[in-house]
Amino acid sequence: MRLVLPNPRSCRLMAALLLAPLVPDVMAHHSFAVHFVDDRVIDVSGAVTAFRFANPHGMLAFDVRKEDGSVEHWRAETNSPNVLRRRGWSKDSLKAGDSITVTGFPSRDGTPYLRISRVKFADGHELVGQGLAAPADDKE
Repeated sequence: MRLVLPNPRSCRLMAALLLAPLVPDVMAHHSFAVHFVDDRVIDVSGAVTAFRFANPHGMLAFDVRKEDGSVEHWRAETNSPNVLRRRGWSKDSLKAGDSITVTGFPSRDGTPYLRISRVKFADGHELVGQGLAAPADDKE
């Protein structure tokens, strides 16, 4: 009996076809350092407009009233729901209208976007996101 081995080229093609569906998932995830300044945190205060407790990251939208009276729309991302649950978060942790101060790592491109370190509520309680950061050095 003769053993017939598949052509190595066919094996590589088959492997590529089997792995191709995974590429969008890998490409969708991004590095913290690409998007956020990792050695500086800022405080931004505003009112929650939406909170999405879903993979791959929780996403918070909030409005900030600027000194001139105009409103700036901010977004802030945090960890996955699995990590957030272990830190005491739930899908109901943030509700539209909540007054909050977000301490977080600012976006590298200057857009109103943060990676959450912590969220502090008007009553003083806090939720921890990307670990505890040093006190904010820049008020926005």
